[in-house]
Amino acid sequence: MKYAKIICATLILIFVAALSGCGTAEEKAKTIAICFPNTSPSWERNGSAMQRLLEEENFIVDMYYAKIDSEQLQQFQEAVSKKVDCIVTCTVGDHDIHAENFALAKKNDIPIIIFDEFVKNDNITYYTSFDNNAIGEATGEYFTTVLNLRHGGGPYNIEFFSGTDAFLNGTMDILEPYIRSGQLICRSGQTTFEQTAVKDWNPENARTRIRELLNRYYTDAPLNVVISPNDDISGAIIEEIEKAGKPYPLISGLDGEPAAFQRIREGKQTFTIAKDPNILAAKCVRMIKAVVEGTQPDINDVTNYNSGTRFIPSYLCTPLIVDKSNIDTVTNKY
Repeated sequence: MKYAKIICATLILIFVAALSGCGTAEEKAKTIAICFPNTSPSWERNGSAMQRLLEEENFIVDMYYAKIDSEQLQQFQEAVSKKVDCIVTCTVGDHDIHAENFALAKKNDIPIIIFDEFVKNDNITYYTSFDNNAIGEATGEYFTTVLNLRHGGGPYNIEFFSGTDAFLNGTMDILEPYIRSGQLICRSGQTTFEQTAVKDWNPENARTRIRELLNRYYTDAPLNVVISPNDDISGAIIEEIEKAGKPYPLISGLDGEPAAFQRIREGKQTFTIAKDPNILAAKCVRMIKAVVEGTQPDINDVTNYNSGTRFIPSYLCTPLIVDKSNIDTVTNKY
């Protein structure tokens, strides 16, 4: 009887250990929801890179893509209802209409990481992106050099299209002194974010605006420079300029799209700023791991992204300008 009790106790301990082991395995199988736009090819590249890296780390990935706000709102609510362990998102269109969903996630103790484009909301946990302010500054510096503005170059006519206020602010930090000096002339006078933002990042909205600008302000004057917030919008602007029979201005871009690389080779687009999806995805995955494990992720910015009542801890990656001088050495990475 004594030995039977010992055997029985041993079996119980083994059973408890087995259950404990199962619990550990379940804890490791965290589920991450990724809610991304589906508004350009770059989002599929970002999503694929994220999913691959997360699955290599044994996460379960629920991948969502949306073209319009209503579709993404529904996807986000589905992720919350499934009680995922973390949601990574870049919102489609109007940021403000996502506020209730962010509050719902917070209520359910689901951390939110904002990816690429900042959202001003107190319920988000972290932000990771390429440095949009630095991208704007790099755009301004590029044209400052090319147009010889530091040494009195100009006057040149310039128009602005923007996607984020950080991008526009960074650009204006560099170029505004030359607007004040008269070396750069914005004939439309449209230089604020409200005046220059491309609604919903939709290239068709950029087409409409550039047509209006050309017809109103550039019938008898050249448009020398266009600041554009991404390559799809740059492409739409360039097509409308071609239709109008105007010479190509110097025009910026962003995202490192294959179509942009081709336009650069053809002399239609001046440069793009390439954001390697693997770099940003890798940083975001490290942030996700820290969040679900309850540790502190890598942060390199705590002063630039104000949610309204606090600054959101952020990690900002460094992008790369690609023009004719380096396109052949860079594009083999994309």
